[in-house]
Amino acid sequence: MLRAASTILIVVAVSSLVIGVVYVARGTLMPYHEEFIGMTVDEIAGISPELATLSAVFIRLAGTLFISVGVSLIAIVHYGVRQRKRWAWWTALLAMGVVNVPMVAITGQVGGLPLTLAIAMLTLFVAGIAIAARDVFSQPGEAA
Repeated sequence: MLRAASTILIVVAVSSLVIGVVYVARGTLMPYHEEFIGMTVDEIAGISPELATLSAVFIRLAGTLFISVGVSLIAIVHYGVRQRKRWAWWTALLAMGVVNVPMVAITGQVGGLPLTLAIAMLTLFVAGIAIAARDVFSQPGEAA
């Protein structure tokens, strides 16, 4: 079951990487952002070029953070969870919980695709971490 759990967690990590790369590469508001605020980035730039620049900075920053989360989860799974290390299971649970739970709450305001992706990533993460728990905690004592 640990192989299945690891695969699920890697899918979550790769999803985060893909989202991050898209955000960094585009470097501008996504269509769902523009739909939510009711303005295009060009309209924003017409009102305040600084605000348009700031939105691009925030999009790239969010992308960088998504990439960081994805890389971190891959490392935690590869170097810890797959070896049944309890520290890795707890680290994945806490780190990804801090990311995925608020992401669902925050994207709930926007709805649409961002909310759907956030819910899917949280659901997959919970499934993967729950399945992994069975194998990680089945051995007595701390698996260092």
